[in-house]
Amino acid sequence: MLVDVMLPAYGDGPLLREAVTSVMAQTDPSWRLTVVDDGVDLGQGDELARWLTALGDDRVRYLVNERRLGINRNFQRCATEATGDLVVILGADDRLQPHYVAAVLEAARHEPTAAWIHPAVQVVDERGGPVLPPADRIKRLTAPRVSGRRLMGGEALAASLLRGNWMYFPSVAFRRPELQRHGFRAGHDIVL
Repeated sequence: MLVDVMLPAYGDGPLLREAVTSVMAQTDPSWRLTVVDDGVDLGQGDELARWLTALGDDRVRYLVNERRLGINRNFQRCATEATGDLVVILGADDRLQPHYVAAVLEAARHEPTAAWIHPAVQVVDERGGPVLPPADRIKRLTAPRVSGRRLMGGEALAASLLRGNWMYFPSVAFRRPELQRHGFRAGHDIVL
C-alpha cells in the first residue's frame, strides 16, 4: 500500500518546508509527496522547485497550476492527481509525526472497509511545542473515547460529529476511490 501525501500550497515559506521535511522523516517509506502550488502569481515556483529537487528523493514531485485555482479547486486537483491507495491532503502549515504513514497503513490493513482513517493528533504552536487552545480543548472533550482503534460509521459517526466536530482534516487518510468519487464541492471559496 502507498500513501499519497498531497500538499496544496500557495507559494513557498518556512512552514511549507517544515511540512515537506516531516513527510521526508517518515519511518515507513511507503509514501509519495506531491506539492501542488497555486501561487503561480507569486513567482516563487523556481526556488521551491529547486529546493524540492535538491532533496534528491524521486518520491517528491512538484506541480504548478497554470493559473490560480483558489483553495477549493487546488484541493480538488490534489484529489484528482492522487494515485496511491490512501490520500492525505496535508496543509502547508501542518506536520506529520514520524510514525504517521506506518500508523495509517496499519489501520487501513486492519480495517479494510474504512473509507478514511483518522489517527491521533497533537496540536502544536508556531515553535512546534504542544498546545491546546480552546477550540482544541472542545474537540478533545467531544471526541469519542478510544483506546486503540475504533471503527465508526453511519448514524453513530454523524451524531458524534454533530455533538462537536472533533476531526482534524489534515490528519485524515482517505481511501483514494472514496475521495475521488466525492471530491470537493465546486464553486466554494473554501473546502467543504
